[in-house]
Amino acid sequence: MDKKEQTVVEHLTEFRRRFIWVLAWFFVVFCLSLLFSDSLYRYLTAGFQQKLIVLGPNDILWIYISLASLMAFSLTLPFTVYQIWAFIRPALKASEARAVSGYIPATFFCFVAGLAFGYYFVSPAILQVLLSLGQGLFDTQLTAQNYLTFLLHTSLPIAILFELPVLVAFLTSIGLLNPNYLVKYRRYAYFVLLVIAVVITPADFISDLTMTVPLLLIFELSILISKHIFHKKEKRK
Repeated sequence: MDKKEQTVVEHLTEFRRRFIWVLAWFFVVFCLSLLFSDSLYRYLTAGFQQKLIVLGPNDILWIYISLASLMAFSLTLPFTVYQIWAFIRPALKASEARAVSGYIPATFFCFVAGLAFGYYFVSPAILQVLLSLGQGLFDTQLTAQNYLTFLLHTSLPIAILFELPVLVAFLTSIGLLNPNYLVKYRRYAYFVLLVIAVVITPADFISDLTMTVPLLLIFELSILISKHIFHKKEKRK
């Protein structure tokens, strides 16, 4: 491994090169994803008995672009993490670099797990509550754009929050975080997660609880992972 120190300009040049690679990868995956957007749309709307309506050709274009962007973002995420790892690898020891490389596939699996959790559990529960509020009062007709926007707004934040254990493990591995810090500020983290749960769910206790409990469990899992990594590092020392 080359340990030669680089100048600030060389660091910025390398960062720009890797950033361009990420953008290029995203663009290629996005173009390929457009070919499968119709299949993904059929899968996401398979639970409806009737076809969702669209209000114009612009809605159809928006649906295809949104689904392709989601697929491209998901498949670009591990490549982006790899580029970040490759950028900071010269500053890490060989053992640290090997350990950190394991987080590359973990980011993808956690993100997909968060999307699946949001789609299969959180989104249906929230949608049922919202529709029940207007039962008997409104003739509700969901458009395809409304429904997909709702799915993205409920599932995507959860998928991002599912990355918390990976982020905590990574920061603990490189020494920027320790479990004592997480335990010390646990009550503040609980409050922030509670606020997040209330913001992204309707004003309903069951929905808030459905969102809050998994977030708290994710945070506690992050603490356990951080403790495990921290204790392993201490034993090596």
